[in-house]
Amino acid sequence: NIGSFENQGVEFSINAKPVVTKNFLWDVSYNITYNKNEITKLTGGSDASYYVATGGISHGTGSNAQAHKVGYPASSFFVYQQVYDRDGKPVENLFVDRTGDGIINDSDRYMYKKPAADVLMGVTSKIVWSKWDFSFALRASINNYVYNDVLADRADVGANGMWSTSGFYTNRPVDAVRLGFKGIGDYYMSDYFVQNASFVRCDNITLGYSFDHLLKSAAYKGVGGRVYATLQNPFVLTQYEGLDPELNNGIDNNIYPRPFTFLLGVNLQF
Repeated sequence: NIGSFENQGVEFSINAKPVVTKNFLWDVSYNITYNKNEITKLTGGSDASYYVATGGISHGTGSNAQAHKVGYPASSFFVYQQVYDRDGKPVENLFVDRTGDGIINDSDRYMYKKPAADVLMGVTSKIVWSKWDFSFALRASINNYVYNDVLADRADVGANGMWSTSGFYTNRPVDAVRLGFKGIGDYYMSDYFVQNASFVRCDNITLGYSFDHLLKSAAYKGVGGRVYATLQNPFVLTQYEGLDPELNNGIDNNIYPRPFTFLLGVNLQF
């Protein structure tokens, strides 16, 4: 147990049936949660500058891009403040001297943003018309931030960074080419790589059709059932530059996208 923290939040949910008729039903539910957490104590020290490093990243040796610190949300990003040129492009390994001592070192890192969202929302809806049914589920996460470890680890497009021990050049994201970094200093500890990962995700969409007395005859009552098609994870809306904005720890080193799944099913009642 490295310390203690305080968690506060408010949750609201509602379920309604806006339309109910003989042949038509619309059922919808909505929930919203606001949450805030703050570290109140660290057992390892009481000094105002004391922190516990966390959030290991790929670049560097034993590098961490997050920290637990009293007065801040858990696992807040602990990084340097990036300096930009006139065109808004980050200048490699040039950071703000926050202490004003003319030296850029660990004392100039600061607590910046957090991985936990301020607001979470969810919407589910189902429409039934005659024998047809249609439903979907959406989720939203607002103001969750992510350290783009994939980009930071591959931002070096210099000869040394691109060349691999196998004798071939390694792949680089398009954004890395745009940055043009050459692997100078601790560029990967920049707050530039901490990106807003707010998103709206559709978890599933289902369309179904129910039937009665299929194959009915004089000697057989027929078969009842339902045929349906479901899309799982059909889309996500986000401005985050990585593959997936939804992460638990705030460090994105994921190079494999979340799968999109199509299901076709039949339920039969004999």
